[in-house]
Amino acid sequence: MNRGLFRSLSLFFFIALALPPANASTTVKGTFTAEQACAAYVSKNKLTNPDNTHLVANTKYTIFETNRSNQPDWFRIRIDSANPPERWVAKYCGAAALSGGSVPEPVNDCHTPGLQDSYVLALSWQPAFCETHRDKPECRIDDTRAYQARNFTLHGLWPNKASCGTSYGYCGELRDQPAEFCDYPALSLFSATRSDLEQVMPSAAAGSCLQRHEWYKHGTCQTSWSVDGYFDLAIDLTRQFNESGVAYFIARNIGNTVHEADFIAKIDCAQGANTHRHIELKCQNGNLVDVYINLPDAISPGTALGDLLQASAGEFKSNCGGQFKVDAIGFNH
Repeated sequence: MNRGLFRSLSLFFFIALALPPANASTTVKGTFTAEQACAAYVSKNKLTNPDNTHLVANTKYTIFETNRSNQPDWFRIRIDSANPPERWVAKYCGAAALSGGSVPEPVNDCHTPGLQDSYVLALSWQPAFCETHRDKPECRIDDTRAYQARNFTLHGLWPNKASCGTSYGYCGELRDQPAEFCDYPALSLFSATRSDLEQVMPSAAAGSCLQRHEWYKHGTCQTSWSVDGYFDLAIDLTRQFNESGVAYFIARNIGNTVHEADFIAKIDCAQGANTHRHIELKCQNGNLVDVYINLPDAISPGTALGDLLQASAGEFKSNCGGQFKVDAIGFNH
């Protein structure tokens, strides 16, 4: 081998071995201002948090390490009250400012909280939903006195970002859906919130953990409310829709066929003129299964649902073909 070439190759390999890998942790200086009450992990890979330490929103922490030098998505900070105090937190839980400037956000990011341009309140007619999900614990309930027998139930309250389509989600430390909803970490809810949620979301009471999925996929993408505040709002909006007379209208027609025009007229009567224009109806096998209610990008708790509908930019959609059946709780075959 040519001696000059040998020296060049030797130098190249020496430099390559001396350089740290692209994904190696890097010592830095900076601050991290929390925007969510995210978990703070001792190990970001194992998601260990032995003392259940969480960030405090609007609190500034010292950063001393990142998971990589280029576009880090984890920061190691110091939380004096934690044991140990050195903790890893996800980038999307707050705003980082390093000694060389703030960490730039990627363009059109679909996992950054607080970028929603609308919300959707997703409600289900549980008996019809259960026709195609008979294995779920909540679908084994056939008590005609149950809440879900005569009311729409809460599927979720979804912050949406138009440029992301259905991909806006998982804005917290978890980035993927586990195999089962109950594989998500448990939620710590106030007893009153949990009790109300178990009424309007049968899955939460039956133990199939829909509430966990809704929080980690959707709830983490808003920055206005804690986990309790998020569900309290969704519960209130669900009850407003039901108690406006819409649920009574549907319950009176259990076992019958309803003309779509009659249903949207009822919605307009209950929520305000032309509010049906901001609602989507979803049917399956001729049954009404879901009602998606489009809402604006900012919601103040306590606001009337009709006022939120009037402020929405959503458009009426339906795949019901002009009419639908109202399924009764329980299975006949």
